[in-house]
Amino acid sequence: MEETDALALTRKLGREPNISTALHIMQWNLGDLTKSWTYSKWHPSLSEAYLAEAKLALGSLLFQTEVVASLLGTDLASLFDLGEDTVLDRIEDYEKKRGRFEYYKGDKDA
Repeated sequence: MEETDALALTRKLGREPNISTALHIMQWNLGDLTKSWTYSKWHPSLSEAYLAEAKLALGSLLFQTEVVASLLGTDLASLFDLGEDTVLDRIEDYEKKRGRFEYYKGDKDA
């Protein structure tokens, strides 16, 4: 789906796309994702249903991310590349024990 499609679909809902609203919706989606994941662990017999809710929340979160990306004049592929570069830089810092990783011993010690 092209970036403009997310904006067009938002307009079809009767809303003019804007970053403030999209960020609020993203917060709700992140909350739904967190709740669904947590509940799937608390209630294993219902985990399939909660994981389906988690996928729905993640899909909605990605859609709103596309809305924000479009409004910022970029696209999801570019943002993914930027995020990947950031993680690669952090891996290098981790391996060389630089910055925040200078004294980091890993999650196992937490």
